[in-house]
Amino acid sequence: MMEFIMKTINENDILKELKGVIDPELGVDIVDLGLVYKINSDEDGNIVLDMTLTAKACPIGNVIKYEVEEVLKNISGVKGVTVNIVFEPAWNRSMIKTDALKRLKSH
Repeated sequence: MMEFIMKTINENDILKELKGVIDPELGVDIVDLGLVYKINSDEDGNIVLDMTLTAKACPIGNVIKYEVEEVLKNISGVKGVTVNIVFEPAWNRSMIKTDALKRLKSH
């Protein structure tokens, strides 16, 4: 479901960094949880990321957003980062990758 529009920054670098951002309540990274909806990078090294949270009232939403901004800023070639928190479509458990869902069930 994630959309990626890439101009200059390597998609694998972005996803690798985002996999380091763990939802502390669930213990799974935001990529495997399906929280990342869209990534757009331009020729000037700017990244715009649309993501969601597991709930609108997520008490750690600002912490997760800050972590995402920080890890993306550390990617070679990145000049600017914008993280948009969106709630359409609404997140649900069907967006979790299968292996991550298995990890959640084993806790």
